[in-house]
Amino acid sequence: LISSQSATMWMSALFVMATVTYLIYLIWPSEFIGKIATSMVWSATTMGFVGLMVRWRESYLISHDVGHIPVSNLYEVFILFAIITALIYLFYEARTRAKGMGVFVLAVISAAIAFLLWYHFAKGAHEIQPLVPALQSYWMKIHVPANFVGYGAFALAAMLGVAYLLVERAQKRNPQSVFVARMPSLDMLDDVMHKSIALGFAFFTVATVLGAMWAAEAWGGYWSWDPKETWALIVWLNYAAWLHLRLTKGWRGAPLAWWAVIGLFVTTFAFLGVNMFLSGLHSYGEL
Repeated sequence: LISSQSATMWMSALFVMATVTYLIYLIWPSEFIGKIATSMVWSATTMGFVGLMVRWRESYLISHDVGHIPVSNLYEVFILFAIITALIYLFYEARTRAKGMGVFVLAVISAAIAFLLWYHFAKGAHEIQPLVPALQSYWMKIHVPANFVGYGAFALAAMLGVAYLLVERAQKRNPQSVFVARMPSLDMLDDVMHKSIALGFAFFTVATVLGAMWAAEAWGGYWSWDPKETWALIVWLNYAAWLHLRLTKGWRGAPLAWWAVIGLFVTTFAFLGVNMFLSGLHSYGEL
Protein backbone atom coordinates (compact mmCIF):
# COMPACT_ATOMS: atom_id res chain seq x y z
CA LEU A 1 0.00 0.00 0.00
CA ILE A 2 2.89 2.37 0.71
CA SER A 3 6.66 2.23 0.39
CA SER A 4 9.12 3.65 2.87
CA GLN A 5 10.51 5.99 0.20
CA SER A 6 7.12 7.49 -0.64
CA ALA A 7 6.35 8.00 3.06
CA THR A 8 9.72 9.71 3.52
CA MET A 9 9.05 12.00 0.57
CA TRP A 10 5.65 12.93 2.02
CA MET A 11 7.30 13.59 5.37
CA SER A 12 9.88 15.82 3.71
CA ALA A 13 7.31 17.82 1.76
CA LEU A 14 5.06 18.29 4.78
CA PHE A 15 7.91 19.48 7.02
CA VAL A 16 8.99 22.08 4.45
CA MET A 17 5.38 23.18 3.94
CA ALA A 18 4.94 23.43 7.72
CA THR A 19 8.02 25.67 7.92
CA VAL A 20 6.53 28.03 5.33
CA THR A 21 3.15 27.96 7.07
CA TYR A 22 4.68 28.87 10.43
CA LEU A 23 6.45 31.76 8.71
CA ILE A 24 3.13 32.93 7.27
CA TYR A 25 1.62 32.62 10.76
CA LEU A 26 4.39 34.83 12.15
CA ILE A 27 3.72 37.48 9.49
CA TRP A 28 -0.06 37.17 9.48
CA PRO A 29 -1.21 35.53 12.74
CA SER A 30 -4.40 33.59 12.40
CA GLU A 31 -5.73 30.78 14.54
CA PHE A 32 -6.67 28.90 11.37
CA ILE A 33 -3.17 29.20 9.88
CA GLY A 34 -1.66 28.14 13.20
CA LYS A 35 -3.82 25.02 13.27
CA ILE A 36 -2.84 24.18 9.70
CA ALA A 37 0.86 24.51 10.59
CA THR A 38 0.52 22.26 13.63
CA SER A 39 -1.50 19.72 11.65
CA MET A 40 1.21 19.64 8.99
CA VAL A 41 3.85 18.88 11.61
CA TRP A 42 1.71 16.08 13.04
CA SER A 43 1.13 14.70 9.54
CA ALA A 44 4.83 14.89 8.66
CA THR A 45 5.77 13.16 11.90
CA THR A 46 3.21 10.43 11.25
CA MET A 47 4.48 9.88 7.71
CA GLY A 48 8.06 9.74 8.96
CA PHE A 49 7.15 7.15 11.59
CA VAL A 50 5.19 5.12 9.04
CA GLY A 51 8.16 5.33 6.67
CA LEU A 52 10.54 3.94 9.29
CA MET A 53 8.15 1.13 10.22
CA VAL A 54 7.61 0.19 6.57
CA ARG A 55 11.37 0.33 5.97
CA TRP A 56 11.82 -2.04 8.91
CA ARG A 57 9.35 -4.44 7.29
CA GLU A 58 10.97 -4.02 3.86
CA SER A 59 14.35 -5.02 5.28
CA TYR A 60 12.89 -8.35 6.40
CA LEU A 61 11.18 -8.84 3.03
CA ILE A 62 14.62 -8.68 1.42
CA SER A 63 15.95 -11.36 3.74
CA HIS A 64 15.65 -12.29 7.38
CA ASP A 65 19.41 -11.83 7.68
CA VAL A 66 19.16 -8.30 6.24
CA GLY A 67 16.21 -7.27 8.42
CA HIS A 68 16.98 -4.73 11.14
CA ILE A 69 15.53 -1.75 12.99
CA PRO A 70 15.97 1.34 10.75
CA VAL A 71 18.43 3.33 12.86
CA SER A 72 21.65 1.95 11.40
CA ASN A 73 22.92 4.67 9.03
CA LEU A 74 22.82 8.43 8.48
CA TYR A 75 19.84 8.23 6.13
CA GLU A 76 17.69 6.43 8.67
CA VAL A 77 18.75 8.47 11.68
CA PHE A 78 18.11 11.76 9.89
CA ILE A 79 14.49 10.64 9.52
CA LEU A 80 14.52 9.71 13.22
CA PHE A 81 16.03 13.10 14.10
CA ALA A 82 13.28 14.96 12.23
CA ILE A 83 10.55 12.91 13.91
CA ILE A 84 11.92 13.27 17.44
CA THR A 85 12.66 16.99 17.12
CA ALA A 86 9.15 17.59 15.80
CA LEU A 87 7.56 15.59 18.63
CA ILE A 88 9.49 17.51 21.28
CA TYR A 89 8.45 20.76 19.64
CA LEU A 90 4.79 19.71 19.46
CA PHE A 91 4.88 18.89 23.18
CA TYR A 92 6.20 22.33 24.10
CA GLU A 93 3.86 24.06 21.66
CA ALA A 94 0.90 22.34 23.30
CA ARG A 95 2.17 23.30 26.77
CA THR A 96 2.92 26.95 25.98
CA ARG A 97 0.45 27.61 23.12
CA ALA A 98 3.24 29.70 21.57
CA LYS A 99 3.26 28.91 17.85
CA GLY A 100 5.74 31.70 17.18
CA MET A 101 8.52 29.25 18.04
CA GLY A 102 7.48 27.02 15.16
CA VAL A 103 9.28 28.66 12.27
CA PHE A 104 12.60 28.52 14.14
CA VAL A 105 12.34 24.87 15.16
CA LEU A 106 10.97 23.77 11.79
CA ALA A 107 13.89 25.57 10.12
CA VAL A 108 16.40 23.15 11.66
CA ILE A 109 14.15 20.20 10.73
CA SER A 110 13.97 21.50 7.14
CA ALA A 111 17.77 21.73 7.10
CA ALA A 112 17.90 18.07 8.13
CA ILE A 113 15.38 17.28 5.37
CA ALA A 114 17.59 19.07 2.83
CA PHE A 115 20.53 16.87 3.82
CA LEU A 116 18.30 13.79 3.78
CA LEU A 117 17.12 14.49 0.23
CA TRP A 118 20.66 15.17 -0.98
CA TYR A 119 21.80 11.95 0.66
CA HIS A 120 18.90 10.10 -0.95
CA PHE A 121 19.39 11.29 -4.53
CA ALA A 122 23.15 11.93 -4.66
CA LYS A 123 24.35 8.93 -2.70
CA GLY A 124 21.52 6.43 -3.10
CA ALA A 125 21.48 6.08 0.67
CA HIS A 126 17.84 5.01 0.70
CA GLU A 127 18.83 1.53 -0.44
CA ILE A 128 18.55 -0.95 2.42
CA GLN A 129 21.88 -2.57 3.22
CA PRO A 130 22.78 -5.44 5.57
CA LEU A 131 24.08 -4.44 8.97
CA VAL A 132 27.81 -4.37 9.50
CA PRO A 133 28.86 -6.83 12.24
CA ALA A 134 29.44 -4.07 14.82
CA LEU A 135 25.77 -3.04 14.62
CA GLN A 136 24.29 -6.52 14.91
CA SER A 137 23.31 -6.02 18.53
CA TYR A 138 20.20 -5.34 20.59
CA TRP A 139 22.06 -2.37 22.09
CA MET A 140 21.50 -0.42 18.87
CA LYS A 141 17.72 -0.50 19.43
CA ILE A 142 18.01 1.49 22.67
CA HIS A 143 21.29 3.40 22.33
CA VAL A 144 20.52 5.17 19.05
CA PRO A 145 16.95 6.36 19.85
CA ALA A 146 18.09 7.67 23.25
CA ASN A 147 20.93 9.54 21.55
CA PHE A 148 18.57 11.19 19.11
CA VAL A 149 16.19 12.39 21.78
CA GLY A 150 19.25 14.23 23.05
CA TYR A 151 20.21 15.55 19.62
CA GLY A 152 16.64 16.63 18.87
CA ALA A 153 16.26 18.45 22.19
CA PHE A 154 19.62 20.20 21.78
CA ALA A 155 18.69 21.31 18.26
CA LEU A 156 15.35 22.67 19.47
CA ALA A 157 17.07 24.55 22.31
CA ALA A 158 19.55 26.08 19.88
CA MET A 159 16.81 27.39 17.60
CA LEU A 160 14.99 28.84 20.60
CA GLY A 161 18.30 30.48 21.47
CA VAL A 162 18.28 32.10 18.02
CA ALA A 163 14.68 33.21 18.60
CA TYR A 164 15.61 34.63 22.01
CA LEU A 165 18.47 36.68 20.58
CA LEU A 166 16.32 38.05 17.75
CA VAL A 167 13.44 38.95 20.06
CA GLU A 168 15.80 40.62 22.54
CA ARG A 169 17.38 42.64 19.73
CA ALA A 170 13.96 43.62 18.36
CA GLN A 171 12.79 44.71 21.82
CA LYS A 172 15.75 47.06 22.14
CA ARG A 173 15.17 48.58 18.71
CA ASN A 174 11.38 48.76 18.73
CA PRO A 175 9.45 47.20 21.64
CA GLN A 176 6.18 47.78 19.80
CA SER A 177 7.21 45.94 16.63
CA VAL A 178 4.97 43.30 15.10
CA PHE A 179 7.69 40.66 15.49
CA VAL A 180 7.94 41.24 19.25
CA ALA A 181 4.16 41.16 19.62
CA ARG A 182 3.84 37.84 17.80
CA MET A 183 6.73 36.01 19.42
CA PRO A 184 6.70 34.39 22.87
CA SER A 185 8.15 36.40 25.74
CA LEU A 186 11.84 36.21 26.53
CA ASP A 187 11.05 34.44 29.81
CA MET A 188 9.06 31.77 27.99
CA LEU A 189 11.77 31.22 25.38
CA ASP A 190 14.40 31.02 28.12
CA ASP A 191 12.31 28.55 30.12
CA VAL A 192 11.57 26.22 27.19
CA MET A 193 15.22 26.38 26.11
CA HIS A 194 16.26 25.32 29.62
CA LYS A 195 13.73 22.49 29.79
CA SER A 196 14.73 21.22 26.37
CA ILE A 197 18.42 21.12 27.26
CA ALA A 198 17.62 19.37 30.54
CA LEU A 199 15.58 16.77 28.64
CA GLY A 200 18.29 16.30 26.04
CA PHE A 201 21.02 16.06 28.67
CA ALA A 202 19.14 13.33 30.55
CA PHE A 203 18.65 11.21 27.43
CA PHE A 204 22.16 11.87 26.13
CA THR A 205 23.58 10.73 29.47
CA VAL A 206 21.57 7.51 29.29
CA ALA A 207 22.66 7.00 25.67
CA THR A 208 26.31 7.50 26.60
CA VAL A 209 26.08 4.92 29.39
CA LEU A 210 24.34 2.48 27.05
CA GLY A 211 27.02 3.13 24.44
CA ALA A 212 29.74 2.32 26.95
CA MET A 213 28.00 -0.95 27.84
CA TRP A 214 27.66 -1.77 24.13
CA ALA A 215 31.34 -1.00 23.60
CA ALA A 216 32.32 -3.30 26.46
CA GLU A 217 30.38 -6.12 24.85
CA ALA A 218 31.55 -5.44 21.28
CA TRP A 219 35.15 -4.31 21.77
CA GLY A 220 36.06 -5.47 25.27
CA GLY A 221 36.26 -2.05 26.93
CA TYR A 222 33.85 0.61 28.14
CA TRP A 223 35.88 3.50 26.71
CA SER A 224 38.55 3.65 24.03
CA TRP A 225 38.82 7.41 23.25
CA ASP A 226 37.50 6.76 19.77
CA PRO A 227 36.74 10.12 18.04
CA LYS A 228 32.99 9.53 18.34
CA GLU A 229 33.31 8.75 22.04
CA THR A 230 35.58 11.73 22.63
CA TRP A 231 33.18 14.14 20.95
CA ALA A 232 30.24 12.61 22.79
CA LEU A 233 32.07 13.44 26.01
CA ILE A 234 32.68 17.00 24.78
CA VAL A 235 28.94 17.39 24.05
CA TRP A 236 28.05 15.99 27.48
CA LEU A 237 30.48 18.31 29.27
CA ASN A 238 29.24 21.29 27.26
CA TYR A 239 25.62 20.85 28.33
CA ALA A 240 26.57 19.79 31.85
CA ALA A 241 28.36 23.15 32.20
CA TRP A 242 25.35 24.96 30.68
CA LEU A 243 22.97 23.44 33.21
CA HIS A 244 25.40 23.95 36.09
CA LEU A 245 25.76 27.67 35.41
CA ARG A 246 22.02 28.11 35.07
CA LEU A 247 21.05 26.14 38.15
CA THR A 248 23.83 27.14 40.55
CA LYS A 249 25.01 30.53 39.27
CA GLY A 250 21.66 31.85 38.09
CA TRP A 251 22.75 32.57 34.54
CA ARG A 252 19.88 33.54 32.25
CA GLY A 253 19.20 35.19 28.96
CA ALA A 254 21.52 36.03 26.10
CA PRO A 255 24.74 34.35 27.34
CA LEU A 256 23.01 30.98 27.62
CA ALA A 257 21.14 31.57 24.36
CA TRP A 258 24.46 32.12 22.57
CA TRP A 259 25.85 29.06 24.33
CA ALA A 260 22.91 26.94 23.17
CA VAL A 261 23.47 28.08 19.57
CA ILE A 262 27.19 27.31 19.71
CA GLY A 263 26.35 24.01 21.38
CA LEU A 264 24.39 23.01 18.27
CA PHE A 265 27.56 23.34 16.17
CA VAL A 266 29.47 21.21 18.69
CA THR A 267 26.68 18.62 18.66
CA THR A 268 26.47 18.67 14.84
CA PHE A 269 30.17 17.92 14.59
CA ALA A 270 29.80 15.06 17.07
CA PHE A 271 26.79 13.76 15.14
CA LEU A 272 27.89 14.34 11.55
CA GLY A 273 31.35 15.89 11.35
CA VAL A 274 33.10 13.00 13.08
CA ASN A 275 31.62 10.61 10.52
CA MET A 276 32.76 12.83 7.64
CA PHE A 277 36.24 13.88 8.71
CA LEU A 278 37.53 11.42 11.33
CA SER A 279 38.01 7.69 11.35
CA GLY A 280 37.73 5.22 14.16
CA LEU A 281 35.65 2.38 15.54
CA HIS A 282 32.49 4.21 14.43
CA SER A 283 33.65 4.61 10.80
CA TYR A 284 30.70 2.50 9.60
CA GLY A 285 28.61 5.66 9.86
CA GLU A 286 30.68 7.74 7.42
CA LEU A 287 29.38 9.34 4.23
